[in-house]
Amino acid sequence: MTEVSIEKLTKDYGQGPAVNSISIRIAEGEFISLLGPSGCGKTTTLKMIAGFEDATAGAIRFDGRDVVHVPVEKRDIGMVFQNYALFPHMTVEKNLAFGLEMRKLPKDEIRTRIAKVLDMVQLTGYSERYPRQLSGGQQQRVALARALVIEPKILLLDEPLANLDAKLREEMRVFIRDLQRRVGITTVYVTHDQAEAMTMSDRVVVMFGGRIAQIGTPSDIYERPANLEVAEFVGQVNIIRGKVGNRVVSTAFGDVPVNGDFADGAELMLALRPEAVELLPINSGATGAPAKVLSSYYSGSLVDYRLELATGAVVNVQTFPRTRFADGDQVLVHAPADRFWPLGTVA
Repeated sequence: MTEVSIEKLTKDYGQGPAVNSISIRIAEGEFISLLGPSGCGKTTTLKMIAGFEDATAGAIRFDGRDVVHVPVEKRDIGMVFQNYALFPHMTVEKNLAFGLEMRKLPKDEIRTRIAKVLDMVQLTGYSERYPRQLSGGQQQRVALARALVIEPKILLLDEPLANLDAKLREEMRVFIRDLQRRVGITTVYVTHDQAEAMTMSDRVVVMFGGRIAQIGTPSDIYERPANLEVAEFVGQVNIIRGKVGNRVVSTAFGDVPVNGDFADGAELMLALRPEAVELLPINSGATGAPAKVLSSYYSGSLVDYRLELATGAVVNVQTFPRTRFADGDQVLVHAPADRFWPLGTVA
């Protein structure tokens, strides 16, 4: 297993940096995702790690060795592309053998490695098929097998599930993560899909405009976003505003204790996830803020509500469909104080 250290890495195409002095340390065997919208620099970062793009400045170290000037074929990486990049005129076996033959491995070792990796990706018996004879998920597993059969130090994946349908994408998330854990290989995964990053990663690197906005575990990113941009990009969120006074924030939900150095009178933004809000009947006798149901959307396991608070603010609430409320119903909303997360003061 290999440790990867990215230090002040920059890529500038001449019109301002696409990647702007980013630093990330990836532990041995860690699965880390680069997450962000199109154009944020995540794929450019991956290409620099792989060697397909030259860095303008900074260092990329594999176990302490700077590989910035090492050609891609000598970096010992396995790469999985969005379009799989399988050779259509070659069988599965030939696709897997190609990289091993380029390395001039003995034929017996090539056969042994191919048999082992096909078993690993659950494709034993498919060696003589061509890519056109495989489903999308099977082609994806062949692409993974081809990356792993060379026994690389690092596995790099560039939005590998983007071309799969929703159900298969969910299945492949689990498959790739389980496979990575079994192999124990250091992995960097690029995606714009928050669900992929959250369900698959040990840590997530959120990027905007070529810079890192936050690095943390999935729960850190979701429950304790570093700023408004991260909060709004990762999942649904309500932004609750209120004034600070005596270390509490006065909001439509009531007074919320807040930690941090915020001056009295400052207007503070708080993140509140929709599933953290409890929805109660107006006559339940419970404590809560009054609200009116504007709309509701049933999706099977969950119901999404849009509510208008007495202040006129609109909030989203996500609940299980045990108790249903109709449009126009008067309800109470309540959220535990520890589910509010401060994002900073209003500019």
